[in-house]
Amino acid sequence: MRTGTVKQFDQGSPFGFVKDDLNGKSYFVFYKAIKEEGYKSLNVGDRVRYQLAQGKNGLQCINVYLTNSKDKD
Repeated sequence: MRTGTVKQFDQGSPFGFVKDDLNGKSYFVFYKAIKEEGYKSLNVGDRVRYQLAQGKNGLQCINVYLTNSKDKD
């Protein structure tokens, strides 16, 4: 699985972008791609692991799992 950092996630209309650790590119992520139990949400700075798949408008994140929260620096 790939790893990255949440760069943007809109709680009002749940979608956003994850910046990939390997290549620095940002990929679209939908709320429905989050595979956590209970309340599903991502916050800017959260670390995630995910897979990429071809979506309607290019590559997007699927099977997204929160790995740990952002640093509190």
